Amino acid sequence: MKSLSQIMLSLLMVVSLTACSSTGSTTSTDTPSTNESTVTDGEYTATATGFGNGEVSVTLTVENGEITNAVVDTTSQSEGYGADASEGLASQIVEKQSYDLDVVSGATVTRDGVSDATKQAMEQAGFTTESTETVGEDQTANADVLVIGMGASGTMAALKAAESGATVIGVEATASLGGFGNAAQGMFAINSVEQEERYGEDGLTTDEDYWYDHMSSHNNQRGNNKLIRTFVSEAKNTVSYLLNHGVKMFLSPTAQQIAHFDTDVVYHRWNNADPFTHLGAALEENNVDIRYNTTATELIVDENGKVTGAKCTTEDGGTLTVTANSTIVATGSFASNAELMEEVLGKTVYSNANVMAGTPLPGVEMMWNVGAARGDLLTMNHGVNAGATVTVDQLTLNSPILWVNNQGKRFMNEDLLKDTVEFTDAVVAQGGTCYTIVDQTTVDRWTDMSQENTGTWVHYWDRFGIVDENGNPTIYHAPIDIETWNADFETLAASNEGGVFDTIEEVAEFIGCNPADLQETIDNYNNYVQTGVDEEFFKSSESLIYTVSEGPYYVTKGHAGVLGALGGVNTNEKLQVLNDQYEVIEGLYATGNNVSGISFGSYQDVEGVGLGFSLTSGRLAGGYAAEAAGYEAVEDTTELTELGQTTMEEASTATISGH
Repeated sequence: MKSLSQIMLSLLMVVSLTACSSTGSTTSTDTPSTNESTVTDGEYTATATGFGNGEVSVTLTVENGEITNAVVDTTSQSEGYGADASEGLASQIVEKQSYDLDVVSGATVTRDGVSDATKQAMEQAGFTTESTETVGEDQTANADVLVIGMGASGTMAALKAAESGATVIGVEATASLGGFGNAAQGMFAINSVEQEERYGEDGLTTDEDYWYDHMSSHNNQRGNNKLIRTFVSEAKNTVSYLLNHGVKMFLSPTAQQIAHFDTDVVYHRWNNADPFTHLGAALEENNVDIRYNTTATELIVDENGKVTGAKCTTEDGGTLTVTANSTIVATGSFASNAELMEEVLGKTVYSNANVMAGTPLPGVEMMWNVGAARGDLLTMNHGVNAGATVTVDQLTLNSPILWVNNQGKRFMNEDLLKDTVEFTDAVVAQGGTCYTIVDQTTVDRWTDMSQENTGTWVHYWDRFGIVDENGNPTIYHAPIDIETWNADFETLAASNEGGVFDTIEEVAEFIGCNPADLQETIDNYNNYVQTGVDEEFFKSSESLIYTVSEGPYYVTKGHAGVLGALGGVNTNEKLQVLNDQYEVIEGLYATGNNVSGISFGSYQDVEGVGLGFSLTSGRLAGGYAAEAAGYEAVEDTTELTELGQTTMEEASTATISGH
């Protein structure tokens, strides 16, 4: 699991895990007319919606019928991604004389908004923006194994199948490997070579039985227990497989979230390992034929119901028909499907939450269309953030202070912030939004730059990279200077995502709740802080630090973050897709986020389970698909080659970055 502010927002600004995304390559070329009789010189401005419903704007300067300058404003977008993409997008507009823009800084959704605003501004100026369609030739291809989607799981599947001797074609809608895997931090594994190195072969305090029970119990036994058991056992071999392919994996020094401090560390990190450079080289060495900028649109089924390949659309609009003995669908999250997301979250939550979604292209629907049973669908509720780009929400929406719902009432034990999934699920249960309230005394303590660790904990131990006198990371937040604090609340107020209020009545008016209900909540909470006993939700005394008693009052509106979606089809432990009668659909496999059953009802509260399952299920599916095509899959073990061992030693000394 990851920090929302620094990981979750960035992840879905990266193109989708799979063939469910686009990099801006289309089947048409949009070129504006430069006919001076239709284009009028001047300045033209238009706005559109970017990531997280934030507004982006474009101002074009037109001289002599051409775009001579473009100013792009993406300050509403995520720092490090969309917010930093403005200059690159602006230069493209002038260079291409078009709104057909490539992704900059991985900011797919921001790019889409800027493209829309550019098109509007061009039309204001009189440019012709109709597209001219160019359709390529139809093609056919054949392989033992077809992998649809070359994200984290698809890459592993293709490589494993090829190493087992199968001929492999990979279909990827983007122009590069890895998808979300490029932005992920690490994966779950137990009994790995790195755990054994740290704890000793007999020194582990938890083992497969503990983690199997943990995950199956989290699902109330309604998940795919056989698949969970397989994943728990096989993840360690995925770590060794990656190490043996030059991918640096190293065990985190401690659990990433406070709720997991009492278990052995299971989080194997690759956050600065550039993994897909190594995996890409291995794919090339094993002659995997990857068709980039190509989107699978439907699966092909023979008269016996076996899946025998897929029809795809190429970059130039042509049709590619691939026949294969085994087809692996690794198209990832269905978060781009608004209808499904609204069904799973509910209309209110879907409209309130910050949902990270890619371009809507075919995914699990392809499998449903050939008879696959629809598995359990759920969303990856992961973190709460403000509706504007600010720094203060790293404190106000990540600290166990007073949290209330839109009725002005507490709704959880704020100690739930020790686990990102748990507190986000609690916010989702309130309609997807919440409010935190701190008073002036709290602000004075948090912004006192003369003191260290002036507040209580935030849910992510290494959020600010602060260390104690011994150089060990602390779980306390860093002071924020008063200038940044005030400027951020001005931003929140301007966007109606928070504000500073002199009275509780004004706070209630902003929230939209009954002032008497809010006052009662605050009075009770202040009493709990003073006595050290939370009589309502039993929050620990260590978190009962800040009263809400001295105005002005600072309110931050929080929106539940949805990192993506999980599920779509049911499989057996060999990743073979099942129909409504729980029978295998011959020739069809699924991996990663396409698969239901690892999590049921709620995302697993285990660090690295998302990436860990994607990588492990891909590796396993590739081997099984190759076997079905008549090849013998090479058995994976925890043993390391010399390369893997060297890589592990290098990784163990690497500097561990934040998020």
